[in-house]
This record gives sequence, C-alpha cells and structure tokens, in this order.
Amino acid sequence: MAENSQQSLTGAKVKFLLGLAVMISLVYFSMLKKHQVSNYEYTLLIALTTTSLLFDYLLLSRLFSLFEQAKLKCKRVDNSIRFALRKTLKWPLLFESLKVELLTLYYAFFAKYEAQETTDEISSFSYHKTSNAKDLFLIVAISQLPYLPFIHVLIEIRKGPALAWVITVLTLWSVIWFLAQVQAIRFRPIELDDGLLKYRFGLFWKADIPLNKIVKARKRNHYDEVDAFEYFLSPLGSTKNIIIEFDSPMQFIGPYFLRKCKKKAAISLDRPDQFLNQLSNSGIEIA
Repeated sequence: MAENSQQSLTGAKVKFLLGLAVMISLVYFSMLKKHQVSNYEYTLLIALTTTSLLFDYLLLSRLFSLFEQAKLKCKRVDNSIRFALRKTLKWPLLFESLKVELLTLYYAFFAKYEAQETTDEISSFSYHKTSNAKDLFLIVAISQLPYLPFIHVLIEIRKGPALAWVITVLTLWSVIWFLAQVQAIRFRPIELDDGLLKYRFGLFWKADIPLNKIVKARKRNHYDEVDAFEYFLSPLGSTKNIIIEFDSPMQFIGPYFLRKCKKKAAISLDRPDQFLNQLSNSGIEIA
C-alpha cells in the first residue's frame, strides 16, 4: 500500500513538472514569436529552463522525503508540511513569504495521495461537509476555465502577450487556490487543545483563542442576523451554525497578511452538538 502511494506521488511530481514545462513553453512561444531569436539564444533558454525544472524535481523529492520523516513525529499532516518547508527553505523570511503559495500547491496537487484524516469530535472537529468547498470550487472552475483560452487570445491580439499571460496566470491561480481548499479542510480541523480553541478553515483563516476569553457559545438559530461588521464569518459558501462570543475582540488571521478583530464569530462545524458539549465540559456557558 505504501509502495503504491509512493509510486502515485512520484507520478504526481512528474506530471506537475511536465505541466509546468508545457506552460512555460507556451509563454515562450507567445512572447518570442514576434521577435527574431537566434537558434543559439533559443537553445540556451531551453537549456536553462530544463536545468531549472530538474532542480525543482530534486527539491520536490527532498521536500517530500522530509515530509515523510516529519509524519512520524507530528500528529497532523499540516504540521508535517510546515516542518518540511522550514527545513527546505533555510531562510525564515523566504518561508514566511512563500508558505501560502507552497501550501496551496501542495494541497491542490499532492494532498489527495494522503490518507483521509479522521477527527474524534472530542479534541478535533471536522467542518468539511458544512464548508461546501467542492461546490464553491466547481462554481469557480466552471465560470472561468472554459472561457479562459478565448479571453487570452483576445487580449493577446489587442493588448499583447504580456498582459494576456498575467491575466491567464492569475485566473489559473484562483482556480488552483480553491482546489487547494477542498483538500486543506480535511487536514486542518478545528481543535480544542492546551486551553485554546484553534479555529481553522482550510488555508483561508485561523485563530488561536484562549478558552477563558469565550463568554458564550450556542447553535445559530434561523432568526439570527449575522453580518461581517459585527461577526467574524467562516468563508463564503460555508454553513455557519455556531455562534461564539468573546469578552474582547479576537484576531483572526487570513492569507496574505489579512487580519480581522471581532468580538463575535459565526463558524461552521459538521457536528455542532459535540463541539458545544466539549465547550460546556470546559466550563463555557452554552446558551
């Protein structure tokens, strides 16, 4: 079983780099077709690209080797990934600058080869069903990918290849980002640990909230009007079924240095009753 998983992962790395090579080749063709480039210059460019891709493959192999080692020590896949990234990227600033992008690529293309993690609904709580992440990904993919080639060609004809590729890459990245969420919500559960409520929602948002800061928690009723001005809300598409109130504003950290401070939160959980029971056992008032 482990051997099959390793073969699948190796195949995924090769496919990922081949896809990247095709993408780079299309960019080269589009950007250089109007310029007179000598055979020597073109050969040199291809050689440099091939060398970079081989280097990337070796780097990926090292990253996954460290990841496999870390899984023996870390309780969560997410922690193993971060350990491997920190070991591979020696400069802390480089890790902090690129961790969102690297985690996105991992979850989008490689996390599906990991075993499905389970939550015990005592110290760890799932939310992948109420997140509706797959539905949101399909909406984004269907609304953007079918039209992307036509938009690219149109912009390239009218405005040039540089702008066309910027828009194409950004569009593809948005689809990859939502694909990553589908996998990330499996491996980043909400946890109660060491006196903290560790709120997570895929790669979107996180917060480590001391339990003694929670004033009240309850299930959301149909007449509750929650809005983004007063509440922190789990991301678009999720079924928000738990309301938590704090004694002071809590900071929720999002991607790319986004921050939100709120005294109330409306979050999503697959089994809200079990979550409230555990909060009650911790001495928190349940309305």
